Amino acid sequence: MRTINWIVPTYHCGNCLLKIKRVLAEIDGVRLVGSDQGRHRLTIEATGPEVIAYTKRRLAGAGYPVQPE
Repeated sequence: MRTINWIVPTYHCGNCLLKIKRVLAEIDGVRLVGSDQGRHRLTIEATGPEVIAYTKRRLAGAGYPVQPE
């Protein structure tokens, strides 16, 4: 597993986090390890580059595009 930190500018409330968690729960090989609403930051663990790329696309499609920290 690889740990990644992302900035998600559109993540600003608990409802956003619930939606993000739902998206991540549907993806095998990824899990949310931490979040910081004030800094718009997510920390995830993923199994490989394909899973990471797919996760980025799914989050962007849900309205939560990610940027590297």
